[in-house]
This record gives sequence, structure tokens and C-alpha cells, in this order.
Amino acid sequence: MIDYQYWSPQQLVKSGKYPFSMGQIRHLLLYRHRNGLENVVRKVGKRLVLRMDLFNEWIEHQSQKGA
Repeated sequence: MIDYQYWSPQQLVKSGKYPFSMGQIRHLLLYRHRNGLENVVRKVGKRLVLRMDLFNEWIEHQSQKGA
């Protein structure tokens, strides 16, 4: 069994590893079905969490689309 790492949007912003503000994360989550994040986001009750290995892949894919 693989142990995946899940972060809340607040953890993502506080980590400083990613250059996103809370407003930007909310926007990405709100439009996750349009921007490709639907596979990254998990809904646990009313809360949304992000699977970090898939989030990092999504970021890399975004940078490749712009090149």
C-alpha cells in the first residue's frame, strides 16, 4: 500500500514551497474541472485536500504547455 501525502490549501500556502496566495489556490480549486486539477483534488467531507505527487505533476505539465 502506498502512503500518499495530502495537503490542505492552507498548508500549501504556508509551506512557501509554491508561489501561490490563498486567493489563487481558491481560484484553482473553484475551476478544477476546467484546469485539470480534478484528479489532484480529493473531497473529504466538506474539505478539499490536494494529493501532492499529482499536484507536482500538474505543475510540471503546466510549465511544459507554456514552452
